[in-house]
Amino acid sequence: MFRITDGKTAKKLGALALTIAMIACSGFQTVLAEEEKAAGAETVLEETDSEKTGRVEEILSSMTLEEKICQMIIPAIRTWDESNVTKLSDYPELAEALRKHQYGGLILFSANVTGPGQIAALTEELQANNLENTDVSVHIPYFMAADDEGGVVVRLNGGTRMTGNMAIGATGEEALANAEKTGRVLGEEMAAAGFNVNFAPTIDVNNNAANPAIGTRSFSDDPQVVAELGAAWNRGHKGSGVITTFKHFPGHGDTTTDSHIGTACIEKTYEQIKDMELVPFKAVIDDGAEMIMTAHITFPEIDDEVTFGDGETKGYYPATMSKKIITDILRGDLGYDGVVVTDALEMDAIRKAELVPGGKDAEADDVSTEYRINIAQKVIEAGVDILLIPLDLNCANAVDFYDDYVDGLVAMTENGTIPEERVDESVTRILELKEKYGILDWKPAENPDEVIKRAEEVIGSDEHHAVEMDIARQAITLLKNEDDILPLSSDTKNIVFLGRQADDAYTIDYALAELKAKGILDENIRIENLAKDTSSGDENAETKIVIDYYYDLNASDNKLHYTDELKEAIKEADVVIGFTKTYSLGALEDSSEQYQGIAAALQDTHAAGGKFVLLSDNLPYDAARYQEADAIMLAYMGAGLDMDPTERNQESGNMGAYNACVSAAIYMMFGDGSPIGTLPVEIPEITKTDEGNLAYTDTILYERGFGMEFNNAESEEPDQEAA
Repeated sequence: MFRITDGKTAKKLGALALTIAMIACSGFQTVLAEEEKAAGAETVLEETDSEKTGRVEEILSSMTLEEKICQMIIPAIRTWDESNVTKLSDYPELAEALRKHQYGGLILFSANVTGPGQIAALTEELQANNLENTDVSVHIPYFMAADDEGGVVVRLNGGTRMTGNMAIGATGEEALANAEKTGRVLGEEMAAAGFNVNFAPTIDVNNNAANPAIGTRSFSDDPQVVAELGAAWNRGHKGSGVITTFKHFPGHGDTTTDSHIGTACIEKTYEQIKDMELVPFKAVIDDGAEMIMTAHITFPEIDDEVTFGDGETKGYYPATMSKKIITDILRGDLGYDGVVVTDALEMDAIRKAELVPGGKDAEADDVSTEYRINIAQKVIEAGVDILLIPLDLNCANAVDFYDDYVDGLVAMTENGTIPEERVDESVTRILELKEKYGILDWKPAENPDEVIKRAEEVIGSDEHHAVEMDIARQAITLLKNEDDILPLSSDTKNIVFLGRQADDAYTIDYALAELKAKGILDENIRIENLAKDTSSGDENAETKIVIDYYYDLNASDNKLHYTDELKEAIKEADVVIGFTKTYSLGALEDSSEQYQGIAAALQDTHAAGGKFVLLSDNLPYDAARYQEADAIMLAYMGAGLDMDPTERNQESGNMGAYNACVSAAIYMMFGDGSPIGTLPVEIPEITKTDEGNLAYTDTILYERGFGMEFNNAESEEPDQEAA
């Protein structure tokens, strides 16, 4: 498996002995792995600690310092010269660049994915290209990674989206089982696509309703619930042989800034985060966590003050760069000795914060290579093992950057700025994890067509979508139902579906077609889709449904799309069903066109004597802003509404990652099932500050665990121990 090259003479004997040993045992290991897979066991190699340590020590001793540093780096390859990288052979310059340095892994994104067979072929191609490197002491296969969380964050856009974590948390007594099922489905699809690392799940506690970064990616605002569901998700996931990564340590849930665009700060003491943010991480560490991702968040009440890059400004490093948080707390107090990976170092919380010397590169209109190297030095010093996306490897200039980046870190290690023992610690952890999961023994498939066929059978399969829909149905939560509006009665003759955006019409159309197929809606019902400029059914049918939207994503200025035609349809409606897709409190401000659209529809509906049903399809906290609605239903998932499930597995169009939650909610509105979900978070009241902005108060409108069934029958309180 490991090839000896001519350029490393001093390493040849040790590497040769290692190769012979690997050849001798590889047949047994392959058989063992296949037997475990057939039995449904975890697809990881079982070895004694002495065998594992001996093998890793052999590899480590044969590596050059440059090779060690490269094992600590994972670049992204979204594009090459502004073209999406979906087939490596189309980009020979990129293939050559990847062979220049044997990186620890690669991370792929949705830009790299067009379908199940394609992504499986790409990951196979990337691993094979790595083995063609002729200037390494030993070949070390990649961590092939993606952050396929499910819900609003998916990379396998040809796969099964699942419901997202908050929807799982809404399934009450079944939440543990549903978390495990979700981990299994996502793990099976990742494995079939050729991935061996998933940067998921999020185990942040979303205890701040104003959090713009986590939201429905979190299971709950209860730390114990998050801990239990995170562990259950992992139990389902790890059986696929894909490494789970818990994120974002020490917790991103109580922030009001998205670290993708700025530096978030949590002003809590260590005792406070031990009672909240650290609870899930402590639980999964005790349960055997193997990879944890850091957060680019500062903790002034816990960390030591530092001087930033200008030599004058005082402040605090993000946790990613903090030795106190990574070494003292994570490794020391919590006893974690697994692999630690940064969140993406290209994020603005790191890249634009001027944390270290180096400054700007005026020519590149970005931070300098020196700055990025100095960031890496602080990250490694903090105790982190893997530098994730220092820069996208996307053009010839990026190739030059990585040459300089690696050389700079090697030089820092050679002069003692970065102790080589610190590097060896990280590389040892990386190699041990690769050894445990059989990654070191990766070899090209004997029959590539079988790899593609397997991916197409597993990713987005009917079985997986059935699991997804079952969980979605359990998650739908009813908060309000005045006058028993829901389910809609046969007397409801005029209905308006008001999507947030035009493409919501795809999911609405699909759900209505399913209801017709089940006989719940008449086959000849009149449907006028203003969003798609189509119509169907009998013009003289008793029941008429109009589909439109109120927020134009493509508008350059005012995005409010509230036409006279829409207003007239609302005036004639018995019931208007309005979608909200809220990611932050800003979408609920008076100045937001999203708020203006729903507010206008609410007012016009009631003025005409109709009823208004609010369907919240992302953060449930927007229910507090629209209390005038006659009914409020929560679906917890706002992604994938632009995908038509009927096109799944066709050569053109969507390949599978659609939204099951909103479809499930629409089914129930027409009586196909009853909502049984319960709130996994508390929903606080919203007020206006003296400055006129919105803010959440300490008053709770809806308690965690609240949920209604039709006929105003309140569901039983969920068993929080089980959930």
